[in-house]
Amino acid sequence: MKRPMIGITCSKTSEGKIAMSQNYLNSVWEAGAVPVFLAYTEEEEKLAEYARVFDGFLFGGGDDMDPKLYGEEKMFDSVEIDADRDAFELALYRHVKPTNKPILGICRGIQLLNVAEGGSLYQHIDGHRQSDPGTTTQQKTLIYKDSLLYSLIETTALSVNTFHHQNVKALAPTLTADAESEDGYIEAVHMEGHPFYLGVQWHPEIFRTQSPEMQRVFAAFVGASRS
Repeated sequence: MKRPMIGITCSKTSEGKIAMSQNYLNSVWEAGAVPVFLAYTEEEEKLAEYARVFDGFLFGGGDDMDPKLYGEEKMFDSVEIDADRDAFELALYRHVKPTNKPILGICRGIQLLNVAEGGSLYQHIDGHRQSDPGTTTQQKTLIYKDSLLYSLIETTALSVNTFHHQNVKALAPTLTADAESEDGYIEAVHMEGHPFYLGVQWHPEIFRTQSPEMQRVFAAFVGASRS
């Protein structure tokens, strides 16, 4: 069976080089797809080609989104903005969403999905950026039983890693919360009626090899990309 192709958004350095963990590539490949990091562009022709050629899209982790995108001024020095990535990902999202192709957002990715759909973010929160390796899962996350995420992993509690200092604040009106942290922050979202649309605040690509639940998430994402 031919592997579907998954486009993955990534960070870049000031020299224009891609700076992204190979864990994203490994996770998608092991789930049965061909992973490709996407070059930044705002050219309509290229964006339309991305939306046509790729079978699914993974919006990956990275720097913070510019608060002006959800109607706020920057309030903390900890907010690190990549305007080029913001512009590219939002333009890509506008092309991808109408196709109904599968979408998975990870860390910054869930925040991108929420902002793109009209939600906002907490610009800074404490206590959610661990110093231990990403294979250490120390944050308990509560999964809602009627959620897409629960249908994939079939558990109401999950231990995850945590490497962020921002979270979903006002949930976009088109999205539904799937999970929350013990201190009450939204940790996962989905879109009702979409073939596959999921955002998670943690980094499943790092601890997937020790987590059958995370392997099922990637398998479902890739499986939906085959249809």
